[in-house]
Amino acid sequence: MTGVRTTPRVDHVPIVDLRWRHSRVRGRLAPTVVVLWAVAWFVALGVHGGGSWHFFHTGGQVLSDLDDGSRAGLHVYAEHPLLQIGPLALAAAWALGWISQGHGLGAAESAGALMGVVVVLLVRRIARRGEPLADAARRRERDLTLLAGVICFVPVWMYAAVSSTHLDDVMALTSGVVALALVRSGRAVWAGAALAIAVDSKPWALPLVVVLLALPSMRARLLGFATTAAGVALAWLPFFLADPQTVRALRYTIPTTALSGLHFFGVTAARTPPWDRPLQTLVGAALAGAAVWRGRTAGVLLLVLASRLALDPGTNRYYTAGLAAGALLWDVAGSRHRWPWWSATVVLFLHVARWFHALDPLHGPALVVFAVAASVAVLGGERVRAWGQVLRHRTGTVLLPRWTLRGRAPTGRA
Repeated sequence: MTGVRTTPRVDHVPIVDLRWRHSRVRGRLAPTVVVLWAVAWFVALGVHGGGSWHFFHTGGQVLSDLDDGSRAGLHVYAEHPLLQIGPLALAAAWALGWISQGHGLGAAESAGALMGVVVVLLVRRIARRGEPLADAARRRERDLTLLAGVICFVPVWMYAAVSSTHLDDVMALTSGVVALALVRSGRAVWAGAALAIAVDSKPWALPLVVVLLALPSMRARLLGFATTAAGVALAWLPFFLADPQTVRALRYTIPTTALSGLHFFGVTAARTPPWDRPLQTLVGAALAGAAVWRGRTAGVLLLVLASRLALDPGTNRYYTAGLAAGALLWDVAGSRHRWPWWSATVVLFLHVARWFHALDPLHGPALVVFAVAASVAVLGGERVRAWGQVLRHRTGTVLLPRWTLRGRAPTGRA
C-alpha cells in the first residue's frame, strides 16, 4: 500500500468546466451581438434620418415662443392643428434642441434609441417577475426568446426613432411599457404618472390607461386613475382654456389610403371619418379591459396597437413600431412559445414587406388579420391550444401548426 499512489478521478471536471465556460461566453456574446446590431441600424438609418423632425422642431419653437400671445405658446394647437403631437413631446423636442445647442435632431435620435433599450430591459424585467420561481434553465430559455425577439424589434424601432424620428410615439410606447411594469409592481401613483406621460406625448395612448384595472386593490386603482387624470389635465387643459380653438386639433383628419385596414373594411372617404378616432379608442380600451380581465396584461399593448392600426386610415411605416413593442412584450412575457413568432411576423410581413410594392394590396388585409389573430391569441390562447389538442387526439392528425399544439407546464403566464 505504501508504494501505491492514488489520484482523484477528474474525468468529468473538464466537461463541466467547458460547459461553464461556454455558458459564460454565450452570456457575454449575446448582448454584444444585440448592441452591434442596434448600432448598425442606428448608423444606417441615421444617414438620412429625421424624416418628420421638422414637425417637432417647428412645434417646439412655437410652443416656447411665449412672447407671441396670439399665435404661439398655448395657441400652438389652435394655429397649427396639423401638429398631432402631445405637448410633452413638443416640450421634449424643444428641450433636446436647447440642451444640445442646436443639434436637436441628433439628440432626439439618440434619445429614441435609448428608449428602445429601456423597453427591452423592462420586457426582460416583466418576464422575470412573471416567473419568480423559474429555474436557471427556464430563465436562459426566456433570455434566448428575448434575444431573438430583439433582433426583430430593433429594425422596426430604429425606423420610428431614427429614420422618422417620431419622438412622440417612442415616448408614448416607452411610457406605456414603464406603466405596465409599475402596475405589475403595484405602484399605483407611478403607474398613473407614466400613463399620463404617454397620453401627454401622443393621445392614441389613452386606451392603455385601462391597464390600471390590473392593480391589486380598488384604492390603488382609484389612485392610479386619479393620477393619470391629473397629469393629462395638467398638460392639456391650459391649451383649451387659453384658446377654445384648440379643439380644431381634435378634428384634424388625414387621407384614407388604399393600403389601410380602414379601406379594407370598405371605407372610401377621402379623409378620416369623424367616428373613426372614437371607435379606435373604444375598441382598444375594450380589448385592453378584456386582457386585464383574463389576467394577460402582457398583451395589452399588442391589442391596443393592433386594433388601432386595423382601423386607421393611414399607413405610415413608422406605425409598426408600436406593434413591434407590443409583440416583443407578448412574445417574452406572455406567450409560451420558444420562438418570438409575433415579433417575426411584425418585422417580416408588416414592416419589411412595405418596401416591396407588389405586396401593397395585402397590407390592409394583413393588418386586420394580425389584429384578429392577436386578439384570439391573447384572449383565448388556452382555449385555442386545448381545441387543437382535442382535434389532434380525435383524428390522429395535426390540423394546426405544431407550435400551436406544443403545451408547457403552467407558469402563471398567459
